[in-house]
Amino acid sequence: MKRMARGAAIILAMLLAALAATIAATLLWQQQRWISDHEHRRDQVQAQALALAGVQWSRQIMQDDARAGSTDHLGEAWAHPLPRTPLENGSIEGSIEDAQGRLNINNFGTNDALGKEERARFARLAGARGVAPASLAAITVALMPPPAENATQKGEPVPPATAPDRRPVRAAELAAIPGVTARDVAQLLPFVVALPAATPLNLNTASPVVLAAALPDLSADALAKLVAERAGKPFASISDFRSRLPSGAAVPDETSLATGSSYFLVSVRARQGETRAQARALLRRDGRDWPIVVWQTLE
Repeated sequence: MKRMARGAAIILAMLLAALAATIAATLLWQQQRWISDHEHRRDQVQAQALALAGVQWSRQIMQDDARAGSTDHLGEAWAHPLPRTPLENGSIEGSIEDAQGRLNINNFGTNDALGKEERARFARLAGARGVAPASLAAITVALMPPPAENATQKGEPVPPATAPDRRPVRAAELAAIPGVTARDVAQLLPFVVALPAATPLNLNTASPVVLAAALPDLSADALAKLVAERAGKPFASISDFRSRLPSGAAVPDETSLATGSSYFLVSVRARQGETRAQARALLRRDGRDWPIVVWQTLE
């Protein structure tokens, strides 16, 4: 009996030791997990702070650029992307793009010469990108205000053509329009933007694809030559642009074109440890004042 009791005591002691070791291991694992979660959260907060700081830095760049003159072109400092720059346990990189180098889909809602011209540009862009006619028709109907005379005949209230709540905030909202395919939206997104006000197209920053839609009378060779000349000598004014066109080339009304811009898209990517964050923003610059953040996202 004594031997059995002694053996049971030894087994019990071994079980207790094993239990204590298991508890200790569990506590250590939980502590390490807590430390890991804490470090991850800390890195996440720091990465997000870096990304947001990049947006503020972009505002300073755009204000400094405004002091240099009213013309905006791809040779200016803001147009050169910030390469990945190492920081302590992380990095940051980003870019600024002239939003007025794209077609503004919110120009559709105006019934003036600018709205008419923008719809024509968009149709040409859609055709060049292989967008289905059904998608183009659905987008046009969705973005244009209902004709006032039709609404009046039906006794319906006429929504104001420039009501802010009827305008897309982001170009990606095109995907929510019934009848528009995801493929067609993907073909358009690199070349369109949704801005909160009617804007002209900046001839100095528009891509060759957008310029082709805006200047249909130019041949491919003439357009390529114009883009090459623009790289060495940006257009100082609309009259300067007209003087450098091929003889006989027709261009839209001056109100639909510009050589300077007010809206800029900012994208900043930051890394801290293994955590990454990305901030996107639309800036509006009014003269030399501190640029306004129209919208901002943080991922």
